[in-house]
Amino acid sequence: MELLKYVAPEGTAWELLLAVLLIVAAPILVERVRIPGLIGLLAGGCIIGPNVLGVVSSHDGVVHSLGELGLLYLMFVAGLELDLTVFARYRKQAIGFSLLTFIIPLVLGIVGGLLVGYGGAASLLLGSLFASYTLVVYPIVRNLGLSSNGAVATTVGATVITDTLALVVLAGVAGYASGDANGIELASQIVLGLAILGAFCFVVLPRLAAWFFAGIGAARTLRYGFVLVALLAGGVLAETVGIEPIVGAFFAGLALNRLVPNEGEFMERIEFFGSSLLVPIFLVSVGTVIDPAVLIDPGTLGVAAIFTVACVGGKLAAALLCRPLYRFTTAEIGVVFGLSVAQAAATLAATFVGLQIGLFTTTTVNAVMIVIVVSLIAASVSAQKFGSAVPVPEADAARFGRGVLAHMADTADANAVLGVAARVAAADAGIVRPVSIVADASLPSPELGDAVHAAITRLGIDAELDRRHDSSVNDGILHAAGSYDASMLVLAAETQSWLPTLLGAAQHGLVASSSVPTVLVRPGADEPTRVVLLLAPSQARRPSSAAYLAAQVARRLAGSDRTLLVVSAEPPVDSLAGEVGKGEVVVAPPLEWVRASAASTDLLVLPGGRNGALVTARLSKASALKGAGVVVAADRESVAAADRLTGVGVASSRSPG
Repeated sequence: MELLKYVAPEGTAWELLLAVLLIVAAPILVERVRIPGLIGLLAGGCIIGPNVLGVVSSHDGVVHSLGELGLLYLMFVAGLELDLTVFARYRKQAIGFSLLTFIIPLVLGIVGGLLVGYGGAASLLLGSLFASYTLVVYPIVRNLGLSSNGAVATTVGATVITDTLALVVLAGVAGYASGDANGIELASQIVLGLAILGAFCFVVLPRLAAWFFAGIGAARTLRYGFVLVALLAGGVLAETVGIEPIVGAFFAGLALNRLVPNEGEFMERIEFFGSSLLVPIFLVSVGTVIDPAVLIDPGTLGVAAIFTVACVGGKLAAALLCRPLYRFTTAEIGVVFGLSVAQAAATLAATFVGLQIGLFTTTTVNAVMIVIVVSLIAASVSAQKFGSAVPVPEADAARFGRGVLAHMADTADANAVLGVAARVAAADAGIVRPVSIVADASLPSPELGDAVHAAITRLGIDAELDRRHDSSVNDGILHAAGSYDASMLVLAAETQSWLPTLLGAAQHGLVASSSVPTVLVRPGADEPTRVVLLLAPSQARRPSSAAYLAAQVARRLAGSDRTLLVVSAEPPVDSLAGEVGKGEVVVAPPLEWVRASAASTDLLVLPGGRNGALVTARLSKASALKGAGVVVAADRESVAAADRLTGVGVASSRSPG
């Protein structure tokens, strides 16, 4: 009698079990001998692949499929996390570097192809393989806190340019070799494909995401589902119109960039799923392609040596040129090289295209495989070694919307306070942190949580109310700001806080004690459609830090869908006018303008602090009579050494006067 029937394991569950075991164990084992974990994943993939144990296929099965998804996920997260403000600052460097890191390896690759006896078309295609790169080691750089570093932003931003140029060369050579299309047809197909992809990713997708997040997609599970849909839609559409799917995934990430703040919990969940499964399994799938026999074949090694010099040498030369051209440090150059040298599945896929159209031989494929292995090792070692030597960028003080702490004190103010906080945060791709502070001997409001949740859902932001107890509300706000590393405080104006300090400005002490700017909000009667910056004579003539702060807040609150108007008693100085941007300036007494022209759909922004405090108080009271919302911006400097006749200057809707 057979007590136990043994059946050899096979199928999806078995393959996935082996892959996950490798993801867990391989990095731990190799890092014990100071080898990057990425190399362990490649080696593990090789062992379970068809060329060693033969358990997992290199071209089909669950590991291959998830590996393809992992590559898309990697590019999507790179676009999602790209600091667009830093990239805008370094966009010229990104364009310049993309040309360097494309042209130099391209030329060296062409020379290498000619040296081994390839024709012109085959040599051109070979050069294009080494001209692009995949951000395989981006998770290493991200974990080191370097996502907002200028050199990293330059290299990440250049990816899509190099990949697109490589795609153009691949399409052109393939069309020439097969005779399917002429140059003009190929160029028009690529341009039209990019136009369709760009329209979907940068016009349709952001609007669809904003609508979904603010409506039915309030739950994070639904939001994550939408993110996966966006990622896959970008990749599928790109492939449909003849563009590399990784370009579509990167574009989709860029499209959602401002809707998914880097410091938010939603981003942490996106990163977690990718870094724990999809990206590692992509590296395992790359490892399954490696054939150990090829790595020791003398004929292949000779060709691979030439190819490696072309690829790695070209990428190194492009990175080194960043020092004199862009003044990157030595450590930053090492990171740039690590990010830009990695070749992966996209390179191998293009190589197989060359094999299919008769331009490459199996020796070429095997040699390129060796180049991929060498490039991944070089990328991993360089990123880890030099990335550790690059200082973590300090937070940009000018981006005070990166982490906005919104204090929730009353249900009536929840919409207005969160609305202001969300607007300021969105302008700087930041996160909103709603906090409710309950002072000792006080009881929390049971209705507040529902009101805040409703406001969060309406605004479509990724946030949850944090309830805290402290000795006083002000102490609790300051402690919460410290724990969250907040860049700005937004809270409702308390009763009589428009009065000068002599008469008891309740929130003056909070502003004076906070190391970050403070914005006080008094709700208006209606939803704002116009933002108006009001400047008293002294604020326009000799602007304080609060005046500049108010101008920056006003510009952020206006965004692209609200009118921005500046009403100033005198023409504002050039430096202050520059902060406002394209807002219309009306020179008129602000108090008279408010009494004559303010409406309940206006959101009036005023500077707080010592400079013009009494005028600010009068403007605030006049605005209350018109039903307009009021926002007062102040900071520690603007109220420092305040005398007995100064204050913050905002009237509450609950003020008795």
